[in-house]
Amino acid sequence: MALANLTFKSKASFKRQLISFFIISAGILAITTSIITAWQTSQKITTTTIDNGLQVTSNFAEQSVLALLTDSEENAEEAVGRALGFKSVFAVAVFKANGELLSASTKTSDKTFFVESEEILDSTQLFKELDDLWVFVAPVFFIDDEFDLDMVEPDDESQEKKKIGYVVVEYDKQSLHQIQRSIFISNMTIGSIVAVLLAFVMRFGINRLTRPLSDLSQTMATARDSSFYPKAQVIGASEIRQMAITYNQMMSNLEEQNTALEKHRATLKSEVEIRTQELKVARDSALTASRHKSEFLANISHELRTPLQAIIGYTDLVREDLELECMDPQVEDLNKSIRAANNLLALINNILDLAKIEAGRMDLYLKPTDTEYLTDDTLETVQPMEDANNNKLTIEKGELSESLILDRQKVMQIFLNLLSNACKFTKNGEIVFAIYNDRHNLNFSIKDNGVGIPQDKLDFIFEEFTQVDGSQTRKFEGTGLGMAITKTFCDLMDGKIEVESQVDIGTKFSVKIPLKK
Repeated sequence: MALANLTFKSKASFKRQLISFFIISAGILAITTSIITAWQTSQKITTTTIDNGLQVTSNFAEQSVLALLTDSEENAEEAVGRALGFKSVFAVAVFKANGELLSASTKTSDKTFFVESEEILDSTQLFKELDDLWVFVAPVFFIDDEFDLDMVEPDDESQEKKKIGYVVVEYDKQSLHQIQRSIFISNMTIGSIVAVLLAFVMRFGINRLTRPLSDLSQTMATARDSSFYPKAQVIGASEIRQMAITYNQMMSNLEEQNTALEKHRATLKSEVEIRTQELKVARDSALTASRHKSEFLANISHELRTPLQAIIGYTDLVREDLELECMDPQVEDLNKSIRAANNLLALINNILDLAKIEAGRMDLYLKPTDTEYLTDDTLETVQPMEDANNNKLTIEKGELSESLILDRQKVMQIFLNLLSNACKFTKNGEIVFAIYNDRHNLNFSIKDNGVGIPQDKLDFIFEEFTQVDGSQTRKFEGTGLGMAITKTFCDLMDGKIEVESQVDIGTKFSVKIPLKK
């Protein structure tokens, strides 16, 4: 991971990274090669030295035959002296077959040889290797004279050999260590010199190879920092030449496109100015039309509501007279007329409220409100809608103050919109109107077990002119303004409205309105 970060995330230039990589690689290669070569050479020298030691030991054994046959120390000393004449021979000894020492000598101090005769094989061997020397051992054989030595080969198995003793040679490793050290130092020196030479050669070569790339990068930086389109020289390796050609083509295309863009920009600027003036005119016309529409809706709503209220009032008087005369069929017809007139009046009121909202003239009228009268008035108003679908409306009052500072008309409008929806979308069901207040808020909820609202429609029920079933074959009538006005009134009073619903199970609206002090 560290090497990857060094190579690909370093702030150093590509040339410096490349030179560093090749120099390190060349150094590692040269040093590794030197070490391997030194090790192989050291192994060969070691093998050769061991072979020399075996040969010296074998010759020493042959020269010790007469001394062992005659049991003569003088003859043994002669053979010992010859063996010690070799530079690397540290100590020698001649033993009889029973392990008794016949003669021994060292180049330094006396030496004790611990080699059991039973451990001696029938050939010259490297018996033991220590840190500073080797111990070679060779058996001494005597060939019986009854065989003609001129007729028998020396290693013919038919000769009868007799082991008469053995010799021990201690071979010094100091010379070998010096040679190995010298080889290692020489190889490391040569490897270091080669690595340095390779580093200079690679640095020179990489500089030559990356110079065109550096020039291309500098040209790109100039193009970035200026408004000109400089061209790069097409030199260097084939890949760099291809990059320079592609860059030059890109600069040519950019120059052409920039010229075309300047022309289009001038044209577009004039067109934008024209379109801006047109949009201003259109915006002013739209605002004027919207204002006229709102004024028209407000005026027509007032004009329609006044006579409609008179019609409802006169019809109600006629109905009372007919009730006194027990004309029940006519009374029922008049009740239907009154319900239709009330629905029309509610629609007109919604249109008037919508016009005020769009015109920004919907204000709050806060005053102390009798909560008992407010709830009773609400229940009395929705009683006909409750009876129309044979529903049962229950009110659950919690801790409710006798008087609260509210906008009575808007709060009652919220009550009526939510209760009328619950009565309309519930048949032969139960509607629960729960209301209470604490120190800070008026809380109420309206829960029914009617048709419910699909989950994918809950986000749209508070939009204007929107109904859950917006098709022409929908089962329930309405303009889709009630819930939008309810949401607007809640926002106007800094309140909050939430809805929970499941299809064929029912719907629950929860409202929280802050109380003013």
